[in-house]
Amino acid sequence: MSISEEKVCQNCKDLFTIEPEDFDFYKRINMPPPTFCPECRNMRRMAWREVRSLYRDTCKLCGKSVVSIHAPEDPFTVYCRECWRSDKWDPMDYGKDYDFSQPFFSQYRKLMEAVPRPALTGINLVNSEFTHASQSCKNCYFVFFSFFSENSQNCDALLFSKNAYDCYVTDNSDHAYESLHSNRLYKVRFGYFADECLESSFLFDCVGCSDCFGCVNLRKQKYHIFNKKLSKEEYKKEMEYWDLGSYQRLEEAKKKFRDLYLSVPHRYAHVLNSQNVTGDIIRDTKNCHVCFSALDDVQNCKYLYFGGMNLKDSYDVSGGGNTAELLYEIFGITGHAERCFLSAGGGNSRDIMYCDWARISSDLFGCISLKNKKYCVLNKQYSREEYEALVAKIRRHMDDMPYTDKKGRVYKFGEFFPTELSAYAYNESWAFAWHPKTKEEVLEDGWQWRDPHARSYQITLLPENLPDHIRDAADSITNETIGCAHAAPPAECITAFRITPEELAFYRQMNIALPRLCPNCRYAARLTWRNRMHLWKRKCMCKGGKSEARSTKSETFTYKNTTAHQPHERDNPCPNEFETTFSLEKPEIVYCDQCYKAEFL
Repeated sequence: MSISEEKVCQNCKDLFTIEPEDFDFYKRINMPPPTFCPECRNMRRMAWREVRSLYRDTCKLCGKSVVSIHAPEDPFTVYCRECWRSDKWDPMDYGKDYDFSQPFFSQYRKLMEAVPRPALTGINLVNSEFTHASQSCKNCYFVFFSFFSENSQNCDALLFSKNAYDCYVTDNSDHAYESLHSNRLYKVRFGYFADECLESSFLFDCVGCSDCFGCVNLRKQKYHIFNKKLSKEEYKKEMEYWDLGSYQRLEEAKKKFRDLYLSVPHRYAHVLNSQNVTGDIIRDTKNCHVCFSALDDVQNCKYLYFGGMNLKDSYDVSGGGNTAELLYEIFGITGHAERCFLSAGGGNSRDIMYCDWARISSDLFGCISLKNKKYCVLNKQYSREEYEALVAKIRRHMDDMPYTDKKGRVYKFGEFFPTELSAYAYNESWAFAWHPKTKEEVLEDGWQWRDPHARSYQITLLPENLPDHIRDAADSITNETIGCAHAAPPAECITAFRITPEELAFYRQMNIALPRLCPNCRYAARLTWRNRMHLWKRKCMCKGGKSEARSTKSETFTYKNTTAHQPHERDNPCPNEFETTFSLEKPEIVYCDQCYKAEFL
């Protein structure tokens, strides 16, 4: 198709555009064009994967107590990790004949409730009971979606790291605390978008720095405090004041760091070594648009949210890659995957549609938890000829008898699984983290919401009664149940938490005050340092000798440039426009790539 086409999203009712190259891709993979806008498609996929909710349950095969991503009251058969991966059961035993008197998605939900599901997933995990969706981790606690890491706690997307606490998307790091989208850190506390830094605290967009405190946009610097250069002796003397072992001093540093962050320009996007791309947090990528966290050899992709490591020719991917191509509308499929469509979980598979946890398989339609299988529909085996004929017939049936959800959204062939059929409540899913909604909004949309389970514990120590300094924390603090400091806890708050012995030792070693928030609330606060995965069209805020003025609730500020910026004159505004994750409502000063580099690189 040689022209673009506007459509109204079934979900949010906003207009979205399908471009000619999009139609070419859909034709290539033999899929109809979508009826949901890109953002609602991503939200729908994310609603099919849990994020951080854990429950105590019993394995229905071996009977042992397990930690599970599924609440005990859910209508699913849950097996412990070891039983689910064993040969003690066969998912093919739950196979069903396709029923042409019912919509496909209704039949799929029934299969979901029949086939055993894993309490937690992961392989090669040692002493890491509370670790989920991870591989080759050791001595990890409350760690998710992480690989080849050890001695870490309360982390998400941790790669090749050790001794990391409260980190998000951090790799090749050691002794990192409260880092986000950072690499190669050593003894860094509060590092956001920081690379190759050591012995530092409170960094944002800093590279190759050491012995820096409260700094933004620095490159290969040493002995700086709040972007002010000092001698080694001056630095050491002033750092005596900034003792982060004190909670009072830590909170003071947070505020001053935030003020500095808002007073200096930020680049419109974090893009490194990439060509012809739009989005944010992009590295070693080319010909990719509306992509977020696209890392390490990503080519010819669109609407990508978390993916990389040799991912090519794919659309609508939420977590995928590691040598994969021609993926469409998938969540969490990795490892030598090809032509995987409308599916969630698994990997090393090809030519699958509407599958969950398909592993080392091909030519599957509507299957769950199959491994080393081929030519199956709803977990039932067919010959190649039978399979191909049945799939063609089901595709027509899905158009003739579509599934309609509670709010009237219609799901024909080519639509991802309906959110209302997810195995997880909306507020337990990735969707809630990136597309937050209130309980009332979720229920109005016709989706599931789970209220917190009644807590059996008693809070034994209020956060305001914690010692100010970590040196005054006794070993017995690990026996306390500490209340979360939120006066009005948000939906994700677990209301109380405990300090593990390993965590206490880490805080002492790194001289960090005890936290006052529960792990979930710390996670939510960490994500506020990252923008929404949405693009807005903006103009560069460089006005020549200074920036455009920006305002917060308490102050108005303008940044004075330190050098002339090409290609515009010093007294003229920059003409550059771009797409950025900084909305107009956000208070940051945003510069184009040229003006940012002129100031800071």
